[in-house]
Amino acid sequence: MKEKNLFNYLKIHKVEVPENINISIVSLPSLISKTTEIKKSKNENKHANMKFTFSDPEYSGLGDKFEWAKSCIVISYNYIPKSVNNHSFAPGEGAIALFAAEDHYKPLKRFMNNLIELFDNKHIQTHEFIDSPQHYDRIFFNTSGLGWQGKSTMMLSPGIGPWQLIGNLYVSESFDSSDQKKFSCGSCNLCQISCPTGALDEEYTLDSNKCISYWLQSPEIIPHDMRSYIGNRFYGCDECLTSCPPGQTKDFNIDLTSKVDLKRIIKMSNDELINSYSWFYIPKRNGDYLKRNALIALANNPDRSAVDFIFTLLKSESEIIRFYSIWAIWKLQRLGDLPQHYDVSFEKSELVKDEYLRLMK
Repeated sequence: MKEKNLFNYLKIHKVEVPENINISIVSLPSLISKTTEIKKSKNENKHANMKFTFSDPEYSGLGDKFEWAKSCIVISYNYIPKSVNNHSFAPGEGAIALFAAEDHYKPLKRFMNNLIELFDNKHIQTHEFIDSPQHYDRIFFNTSGLGWQGKSTMMLSPGIGPWQLIGNLYVSESFDSSDQKKFSCGSCNLCQISCPTGALDEEYTLDSNKCISYWLQSPEIIPHDMRSYIGNRFYGCDECLTSCPPGQTKDFNIDLTSKVDLKRIIKMSNDELINSYSWFYIPKRNGDYLKRNALIALANNPDRSAVDFIFTLLKSESEIIRFYSIWAIWKLQRLGDLPQHYDVSFEKSELVKDEYLRLMK
């Protein structure tokens, strides 16, 4: 079967490729697998307790998933932001990482659906993966010629850096494979230097146990040292992205930072929080975990009324909120005033009691 040029094919069928979309084609079978890499990270506990692609590495890391597939179209959506998120925060304000400022997957999914609709009409079989635990979305990125894996483990492209999301579309049609290119970070290690916790100390390896973004999405108890490293971050961490030279742009504007009123977040109902940040990964879809994040950030970046506000949270019905409120009061050096607002003898949660006793020592 003669291979087709995908770009000509799309042009003939009047499918426009948006300016911020890049596509590349990898011929199948590829004999590419990332299973060993995923297993290695898991065996060394670098994944912390993250599930996602670590749940089934044998499948998620497999490049040749379908016998019928002749090509995989690798789609990269460039969402280079206009703001830089490490400036201009007032007391009581928290930061949303630029990668999470809005649902950047929407344009990628929209374009993917356009392709699927075209192929369906032409009776071409497809299977797509976008942000899926069943598929390591970076499997074909290096081979596709779109870029390379950076020392931050992020996928990088010239002029885009790490500001991109990746989708993969398996198709039963043979398309011309894209030219492979060679890129690298060279001697640059700015992402490693910028990471506040040392999560990137080993090149090309992320230790999720030390990753701020991981902990802000985890349902587990956040370690005490990590709570301080979180700073005023409400969701996500941008340090390894904003420090990456290929992704830096003159359009960054410190006046456009994505910030939130932390006390307002804590006051919101859980349903309102879930709806307002529907694109976030929220453990168990429980808004209390976002309130937890806001509470930690408020303790690290308090305004004048933060202490009095946090004392009121000790009466919360949520075990999570009471637990982190006690730590927040300790962080603000007001633990001596805690007995005036909180009687541990009435506390039903052993988890909260243990935290109280630990900090009171």
